[in-house]
Amino acid sequence: MGEGQGYNQRMDNLHWLEDPDLRRPVLIQAFAGWNDASAVATTALRFLIDRWEAPKFADVDAENFYNFARVRPHVRLDDDQNRVIVWPENAFHFHLEPGLDRDFVLLIGIEPNLRWRTFGEMIIEVCQKIGVTSVLSLGGLVAQVPHTVPPRVTGTTSDPELATQFPELQVQRSRYQGPTGIVGVMSDMFAKAGIPTGSLWGNVPHYISASPNPKVAHGLLTRLNSIYGLGLDLSDMQRAGRRFERQINEALAQNPEVSEYVKKLEAGIELGDEDEEPSVEVDQTSEEDSGPVDLPAGEDIVRHLEEFLRQRREPDGGSGQDPRP
Repeated sequence: MGEGQGYNQRMDNLHWLEDPDLRRPVLIQAFAGWNDASAVATTALRFLIDRWEAPKFADVDAENFYNFARVRPHVRLDDDQNRVIVWPENAFHFHLEPGLDRDFVLLIGIEPNLRWRTFGEMIIEVCQKIGVTSVLSLGGLVAQVPHTVPPRVTGTTSDPELATQFPELQVQRSRYQGPTGIVGVMSDMFAKAGIPTGSLWGNVPHYISASPNPKVAHGLLTRLNSIYGLGLDLSDMQRAGRRFERQINEALAQNPEVSEYVKKLEAGIELGDEDEEPSVEVDQTSEEDSGPVDLPAGEDIVRHLEEFLRQRREPDGGSGQDPRP
């Protein structure tokens, strides 16, 4: 297959709605799935899209990248009560920021099941077409952190120039070896394409798998706000995070064992060396990485918390997908 033919086939998977005229755009991306513990990354990016009312300019045809028996389409009712099939979506949005010297491209999607290299090459070709100057990936990782303290957000980049531009991103080389997700694959592909890339990771308490976690999502947005000088009002997300924390506290009040465990985390007994960076590419689904072995009634506690939070969310609208008040 010739290079031109391969390009055409990749771009055939992309639906262009418009061709935006952007100034030195930065791509911010988040993918639901393996690298998005408690949906903190996609929640944060969806907040930006909604707050900016960022129009969609392109999306990816799902047909060639998903096993629909694993990532299933959803059914919803439209305004006329007709059934509509909603397929897994990877969508590009853009935001023109007159107060800054750059604009933003927002890619929100779902980690694909198939053809990761083709998927990544297509994303890079989109970035090259619209002149993306750097990329920042958002992610969520499970960690031995308590829910009662300010969210821990780690930022890294392998590009010294990007770190000079944004000092809050630390230049360091990951020591992790093992399975990785689409964020890790894309970071490698961006680097080889000569596009500077960095990442922000929100640390999610390993004993709370409920989604979304607006408190950690607020932590990611706060860091984004600082790095790019966005001037966003995050009070809505902050209130949602406080409400989420109160709900967790109410659930834990019914289980003294777990409450005591959280106090130990707060005291740093289980945290060990707080300066040590956790692996950002930890398998979120691995039982071996789900937490310390002395977590009281581990899986039972997670189920209890999720059931409690589900019951609390239902009176407010049922799904609990929108963390805003």
